[in-house]
Amino acid sequence: MHIFWSFLAGLVVLSAVAYGWWQLVEYRLTVIERGQVYTSGVMPPHRLKKVVKRLGIKTVVDLRCPVEGAEKIAAEKAALDEVGVYHLNLESPQVPPDELRDEFIQWLEDPAHRPAIIHCKHGEGRAVLYGALWKIEFMGMDPEKARKKCRFITTKGSSFDVDKVKGRYLMTYTPVKRDA
Repeated sequence: MHIFWSFLAGLVVLSAVAYGWWQLVEYRLTVIERGQVYTSGVMPPHRLKKVVKRLGIKTVVDLRCPVEGAEKIAAEKAALDEVGVYHLNLESPQVPPDELRDEFIQWLEDPAHRPAIIHCKHGEGRAVLYGALWKIEFMGMDPEKARKKCRFITTKGSSFDVDKVKGRYLMTYTPVKRDA
């Protein structure tokens, strides 16, 4: 029995270290569709330049609003300009109005703008929602399945639960692109 508890404790520690690495070093970088779309939290410009080079990124879709740091948004754009990567700042609220959603879809429909990283401040709200929109619009995923994949933990408490604004948005979402 002692071996079991030692194994379990080791597994918990390993999981905590892996999660910490993903959150603090990788900035929640997540594959939505390999070679096409990724999501993340905001990264320091020097780190972002390394990631876009490693993944061959052509566009960074920045969902932050100026109130989240206009200087930081400008610094990110300048760093991306240095390496020839588009910086598309959509200034999105938690749930996008139709015109922002349409701009996002139209931008990423063009293969010249992919692969792309979509990020918000923390990489766990708006970026995840836009990642779900990619899955629905470009991968043909059912909106409810895309909503469920947004949830990190399968228990209550996610901003993508059915009784939360992001969850309701995805549950009632009708795809714009009919050829997905």
